[in-house]
Amino acid sequence: MAPASPAESWSRLEQWFSKHQPALTLKLRPPASEQQIAAAELALGVDFPTDFRASLLVHDGQENEPDVCLFPYAQRLGSLESLVQCWKDDRSQYDEAEMRERLDWLSDDERVRQVHFHPKHVPIAGSPFWDYGRLLLDFIPGPRGSSGQIIARDDIHFVYVCESFGGLLAKTAQGLEDGTIAVVSGPYQRELQYLSRRGKKAVPAFKYFA
Repeated sequence: MAPASPAESWSRLEQWFSKHQPALTLKLRPPASEQQIAAAELALGVDFPTDFRASLLVHDGQENEPDVCLFPYAQRLGSLESLVQCWKDDRSQYDEAEMRERLDWLSDDERVRQVHFHPKHVPIAGSPFWDYGRLLLDFIPGPRGSSGQIIARDDIHFVYVCESFGGLLAKTAQGLEDGTIAVVSGPYQRELQYLSRRGKKAVPAFKYFA
């Protein structure tokens, strides 16, 4: 069976929250235009994966402080404008000489390189100020990873999350529908908890989505 399109996944997510958590506001932004996407790609020096581009054509991220964190490691999905600005701000933090060796430092599964602020790591979700945890599009994967995979910065480490943003969206929608993802209270806002089975033991996001 073909994977769900980002448009379908967004529709399922919105319908689920409307039915089961109507008091929670996702603060989804309107679509980005093709021109805005092309300008962002030019600024970042990358071509977005097809599914991430398709998602932007549905919602250009979220406004700050939604009532629930839809994605692991991040408070909200960034807009094109905010993620491009974050990427530009990161350029002053990237030390190519210092990080050259870290390109060979890999996660245990060899999917992710442990290099900070690399220009081929594109932030797509995080806090309003892009501190703390982040989700990133990874264009410099490890030998067992794939270009365009979704990774997370978890404290000082980088971990694999999902093969693609479209996959992350689809698995989130499916998990909410089948009960293997639950909405729980977090320290600042509601967040999603990932379960090994419906109603069973909680598992880390990187194990749930992998």
